Amino acid sequence: MKVCKYCETAAADEAKTCPSCGAADFSHRCAQCGEVFDSAFCPRCGLQAGTEPRICPHCGTRYHTNACPTCGYLPLRDRAPAEEVRVVERVAEAHPAVSPKSRLAALLLVLFLGILGIHRFYVGKVGTGILFFLTAGFFGIGWLIDLILIVCGVFRDRRGLPLREW
Repeated sequence: MKVCKYCETAAADEAKTCPSCGAADFSHRCAQCGEVFDSAFCPRCGLQAGTEPRICPHCGTRYHTNACPTCGYLPLRDRAPAEEVRVVERVAEAHPAVSPKSRLAALLLVLFLGILGIHRFYVGKVGTGILFFLTAGFFGIGWLIDLILIVCGVFRDRRGLPLREW
């Protein structure tokens, strides 16, 4: 993204003049860290000016690095040396596809305090936890649905990861 040097108004990359003041002198704003700079690369993070973020096909995260920071996905064109692939596999192992929250704890919470939504607070879903608290677990229907989901192992935490480990 381009930024006017005089009024700091953002402009499209193809713009010739500033839409606010009409100046033709632009700097770049880093899409990753927000730093304003005049060179070809951001001095703070090293990202090249005008670089568009990649979108991970697995989790949908927008990122500028070689590998997705959320799930560790590495596009095939970037998989050169085998050592780099091993590093990315280690990153993916550090971010498992299963929630670190206990399914047994969630089951006990939903059984004994589910009407109050305590199990939703436990997995990080504070908004729906408050809603459950105020509506007695959506009048008991939401409580019953959550109980079934937890028993079946498809109930998910705040980050969308399923609670599978007992």
